[in-house]
Amino acid sequence: MTMSKAIAEETVMHPIYHDELNKARIADLRSQAERDRLVRACAQARRKRREYRMDPAVGVVESFAHHLLIILGARSA
Repeated sequence: MTMSKAIAEETVMHPIYHDELNKARIADLRSQAERDRLVRACAQARRKRREYRMDPAVGVVESFAHHLLIILGARSA
């Protein structure tokens, strides 16, 4: 068999294998999309936490409330 004839010759895939390959590709794309969705959600949550922490008044109020609960809890015991 010459080289040109080998290149021109194609292997035909059985329809069952072709269908299974397509199913595998679709499943791979779906799992990749799910990973991407989770990454975007995590990044968005990190940004929101960072924005929340940037307000110094929030930190002061949280600290005050935390200490007040500790004091009140100690008195009630």
